[in-house]
Amino acid sequence: MNISLTDVKGVNPHETELLYDEIFTRRVYQPPGLLLPEAPVVFDVGANIGMYSLFVLSERPRARVFAFEPILPVFDLLRENTRRHSARTRVFPYGLAESEQETEFTHYPGYSTMSTRRAFADTAGEKAFVRQRVVSARQPPEALQLLDELLDHRFREHPVRCTLRPLSAVLDEHPVDRIDVLKIDVQRGETQVLHGIEDRHWPLVRQIVMEVHDDPAGPTAGRLAGVTAALRRRGFHVASGQEEDLAGSDRHSLFAHRDSTHSTGQDGAGRRGPVEDDPA
Repeated sequence: MNISLTDVKGVNPHETELLYDEIFTRRVYQPPGLLLPEAPVVFDVGANIGMYSLFVLSERPRARVFAFEPILPVFDLLRENTRRHSARTRVFPYGLAESEQETEFTHYPGYSTMSTRRAFADTAGEKAFVRQRVVSARQPPEALQLLDELLDHRFREHPVRCTLRPLSAVLDEHPVDRIDVLKIDVQRGETQVLHGIEDRHWPLVRQIVMEVHDDPAGPTAGRLAGVTAALRRRGFHVASGQEEDLAGSDRHSLFAHRDSTHSTGQDGAGRRGPVEDDPA
């Protein structure tokens, strides 16, 4: 299935172009060694407008995709984008976390991919992150003159109430026999997503691709090492790294997979517990 940039409806053109370049062109969520079966079951957590879901469908038209986006204006675009390409995609107007809850999000209408739970929001940090990427791209001086003003506009805060649910509750309502890829990109809420998986459901998860925030000087310090160790205890092989343009930032890509002998069986029953001693 061929999906082009013009096939995707986005919140902001600059975001849509960036997402398409990252996911379709540079294939940041499809590193060597990550396998997509012919008919994979994929959970897209933090789906935004559905770019990763569309990528999976372009690679594997028979995929079953479960996509989660808690911010309703963005969810509407996710639903529209995915239903045009597959009847096998299920979309959910809520996010995933450690428990059932209603909570406030800080939504950035001008940069929706940076939106997150209010407790995790760092507007000043997000501005600094984007500014550094622009400076690192060696833009001409005239392109930087209005940058701070532009960032103030794009990162204007809009509070919204959102629903969050644990993944195990979703799996009880929508059973699957496996999760071939669990993709997580939730702006500092990644450990909470993992905490929402009960022991009885961990054997279903075969591969994980996720963004992990780890700021040595901030509340996420040590998170990458903690998540890595916890997943290894669960039987995963784990690798992590940073793209060149993210070097020095708090954003890391983590990829985890099981040996085939680890993808079935039970490693516990009925108990939800943290997959790490969460340093955040």
